Amino acid sequence: MIEPPPLPPAGPPMALPSGPTLMAAPRADPRAAADAVVTEPVIRQRRYPSYPSALVEEGIEGLVVTAFFVGVDGKPEDIRVERSPHPLLSQAATDSLKGWHFDPARTADGRAVRARMRLPFRFKLVE
Repeated sequence: MIEPPPLPPAGPPMALPSGPTLMAAPRADPRAAADAVVTEPVIRQRRYPSYPSALVEEGIEGLVVTAFFVGVDGKPEDIRVERSPHPLLSQAATDSLKGWHFDPARTADGRAVRARMRLPFRFKLVE
């Protein structure tokens, strides 16, 4: 006969390590599934930024990373700069992005929906 291992001696309660809690997967909401983006926005018209002349003279280059939403009309909305080496480069990137136009993101049933995008603008001086 196999005996079970002995129980540990009683003592103070132990703390369990913290971490993610395991839960049953929630049921899929059909409305949420219908709003899932199937096609991402596609650039249709772009306007390149002008290099600020003051920064050309100073030799300042760099990468500006923008984040924004493409609205259902295909226009950029809520433009933010996530990273930039200089405020004038930020301004040049956001000003040019306002002139861009996209085909909006679409759901499985073909409806246009608002979608988040990130776009980098590299400012590099050509010798």
